[in-house]
Amino acid sequence: MTGTILLIAFLLIMVSIPVWFAIRVKQHPEKDRGMRRVMEEQRGAEYEAGMQKLFMVNYISTGIAWVVAALIEIVFHLESFLAAWIAGLGFCLVLVIAKWRFTGEFSKAGFVAFAIGFVLLVVYLIVK
Repeated sequence: MTGTILLIAFLLIMVSIPVWFAIRVKQHPEKDRGMRRVMEEQRGAEYEAGMQKLFMVNYISTGIAWVVAALIEIVFHLESFLAAWIAGLGFCLVLVIAKWRFTGEFSKAGFVAFAIGFVLLVVYLIVK
């Protein structure tokens, strides 16, 4: 019982911190280090708005990935490494799609990283 309460508290903390960052980047973009760099590039208001949405998705996806990794580990009784790997692949794919959607730029490096990670995961599961 105590372990369950501690796990729930930990998961709530792991979600609340990224949600706080997402709210902060929405309300005060000048306080976020990444948004300050985007503003210094001076590529236009539309690009800044897209990057602001991307940063919000990034922060929220990070919190969700932590929770998904923990739930995969608990529900499917997988190793911690494997559960984190699966959640990380989902996180990588979400960021590639979000960047493409909000800024119009397709992250080839992010997609290649996702593809390599996915192939390695499949090979790992087959060999195991």
